[in-house]
Amino acid sequence: MARFTPPRDPGKPLGHSRPALAVIGWLLRAQRKLVLVNTIVTCVFLGCQQFIPYVVGRAVDDGLVADDRAALYWWSGALAVLIGLTTLTGVISFIYMMYAFMDTEFRVQRRLVDAVVAVGAPLKQRADAGELVSVSASDATSLSFLSMMTGRLISSVFAFALALAILATQSWWFVLAVGLGLPAMFMILRPLFLLLESRGGVRRQRFGEQTGIGVDAVAGLRVLRGIGGEAHFTGRYRAASQKTRLAGVRVGTAAAWLEFTRLALPGALLLVILWLGARMTLDGVISVGQFVALFGYLVALARPLGFAIMSVDALTGAIVAARRVHGIPEEDGPVASGMRGWPSEATLHDPGTGVTAEAGLVTGVAVKDGMGADDLLDRLGGHGDATPATIGGIPLSEFDTAIVRSRIHLLDTHAQLFSGPLREQLDVDGEQTDADIMRAVHTASAVDIVGVDLSLVESDEVPDSGYDLETLVGERGRNFSGGERQRLLLARALLAAPEILLLDDPTSACDAQTEARIAERLVRHRRGRTTVIATNSPQLLAVCDRVQFVADGVAAGTHAELLRQAEYREAVTR
Repeated sequence: MARFTPPRDPGKPLGHSRPALAVIGWLLRAQRKLVLVNTIVTCVFLGCQQFIPYVVGRAVDDGLVADDRAALYWWSGALAVLIGLTTLTGVISFIYMMYAFMDTEFRVQRRLVDAVVAVGAPLKQRADAGELVSVSASDATSLSFLSMMTGRLISSVFAFALALAILATQSWWFVLAVGLGLPAMFMILRPLFLLLESRGGVRRQRFGEQTGIGVDAVAGLRVLRGIGGEAHFTGRYRAASQKTRLAGVRVGTAAAWLEFTRLALPGALLLVILWLGARMTLDGVISVGQFVALFGYLVALARPLGFAIMSVDALTGAIVAARRVHGIPEEDGPVASGMRGWPSEATLHDPGTGVTAEAGLVTGVAVKDGMGADDLLDRLGGHGDATPATIGGIPLSEFDTAIVRSRIHLLDTHAQLFSGPLREQLDVDGEQTDADIMRAVHTASAVDIVGVDLSLVESDEVPDSGYDLETLVGERGRNFSGGERQRLLLARALLAAPEILLLDDPTSACDAQTEARIAERLVRHRRGRTTVIATNSPQLLAVCDRVQFVADGVAAGTHAELLRQAEYREAVTR
């Protein structure tokens, strides 16, 4: 057996009218080899268990009753071989079950991470944070149980058919009793499975709502305490948790009835068949060894029956989880067609507003009411909607997604820092020198954050000493002020050195002096490369090569030229 390794390319669920079938089908197709091997091994495991009662019965009849030592030794040896094979295949089967469990966990987690990477910051507008946490923490496990039990379900059907074939050599009455009794039990259990699925879906929805409230409260805890809203959110979370608890109790009740029925029905069937076997033994229809084997068959069938019920139970939970996984947002911008080569020094254009960014220039974009630039920047960045932006007249949707991401970098207001050394936050690929990092930090007027003497903040010279890039960044950069975080994020974007850089109000949290320094240095840093700055700040707009003013239409010109228009002047000088 090869050592388990995470899947390299988990792929995506294929489209289907029923989301649960789409996700479950995607998993089973991706794991077909693993499921096949697990099924074969488990069939041997359960198959050997069905032959053990037969061998014991023959040992009783041919060895003990007939007083034949040779036959007793022979059948005892066969029993030892079966037990050894059962033990070996049982261990291997369990190992493959764990492989399937971990493989599914990796695939679902990769699916979630791929969505976060592909969609980016807009994911917050398209999916609830609590829902995504629940997918990672709960739904991945539910789907993993299904992958783990799929092979055992198939092998349980095989073991059931094998047991019927062996019982047919004893008496057709046994075949009818077992062959009709077990399917009848599943029909009786079916309503309980449906009830469990329904209540499980409600519990899963309540859990997602509760997690969402918790995530929102934690993210805004400082603000909530400042305005006295902590008690209100605590009350909301308490109410949501009570709903989740009640939904969990209802699920537990259904599961308890299912477990009771699962134990009671096979027990009743066992009593009926044993009574029938005892009567046939007393009447001489079957031998003592055959009666002993009959009891063994019924005990041996208990395991595949349990596996089958556990598999159906896992399927019930997986259906609920699959619907949630299917709802993870996907990248809806450029598709991986790979049919186009990227045009060099081409104009970036947004058909939705008419905004145009000429190659090699710094273009400012001002909006009449100061709002609404998010959609524009999303389109220009290839995160798209029904009318994607174009580069050199070619829609961004016709380029490979990876190409677009490598050429166009969008720094929006939702960008975040992560935990760890500051150097890793700025130099994301680990290939930049200290001089390169400090040049970007200097442009973003953030040298004071890395320990440079405050007297050098206004210097046009990039510091070559006295800095500390190993400063630890807390979660989401919360050990920095809003303005410091914004400047560090700008430095990270500049260090990426994309061909086209899109900035969403990059100095909104900075004071006037810092904003002026950033504006002057930014133009020098990006000279010769396409840069779009969405802002209504006059200091930033003044240094742009061209300004596009979005109102009822688009007015273009320099900042000084557009100031002659009252509408533009009112928008940028409030």
